[in-house]
Amino acid sequence: MSEEIEMQDKQTKKTVNRKKLYYSIAALVVVAVLLVGFSFAWFFNKTDMATLMPIKEPSNITILGPNGSELTSLDLNYTAADKNGNTVTVRRVICVQSAADKFKLEIAHTTNLKGLTFKLYPVSSNGTDSGYTYSYNAANPIEGTYINLDNEKTTTDYKYANTSKHNNNYGDYQSVQTHAEPLYWLTSQPLNADKSTVENQVMIDGVQNHRTYYVCEVTWTETTKETDIFYILAQTA
Repeated sequence: MSEEIEMQDKQTKKTVNRKKLYYSIAALVVVAVLLVGFSFAWFFNKTDMATLMPIKEPSNITILGPNGSELTSLDLNYTAADKNGNTVTVRRVICVQSAADKFKLEIAHTTNLKGLTFKLYPVSSNGTDSGYTYSYNAANPIEGTYINLDNEKTTTDYKYANTSKHNNNYGDYQSVQTHAEPLYWLTSQPLNADKSTVENQVMIDGVQNHRTYYVCEVTWTETTKETDIFYILAQTA
């Protein structure tokens, strides 16, 4: 099954529903990730969280927006057209730009929102965003795994993290609200850079880089006002 996303002018869609999903994704454009390692950060006041991929700058891999545009955060404002009952589904296009042949992706997020789900899809044909169209196969999401999911506590409504990554964010501090423990999702296998089309190749400082596009689908249940933070990161493999 093939689906298309038509990204309209964002200014016309910001009239209602600035709601619920706050996400700080400065990591989108500062993900220098040459070495596997842990970033240790305190996660108080919901302003930052540790990531499994180290964040450095400058980098030879970058997450951009549609058509390779600069991107520091995703606009997840939504309208009635994005809702099915109380379920909100927002889809946005991201681009991984890298000279490497393969890379990995990470999603790190808190778990305050009911029904919060993330899916990533490879784009099957390119268009644009803000007036552009991207096609993807809804039956072909990228495979990945939560490495610290508490399977016994997790339900269809809420996900819960176990304590295996607690020290990354809080050290010895134990009085942490349950949903402030971040979950970490990693792609199961390295992903291939898109070398299939000329328009997805760009020269940077004399080095050929590849742009590989993905649809990021975020779903949650519209209930009381809650806040979650999520990062999307890339790392050369």
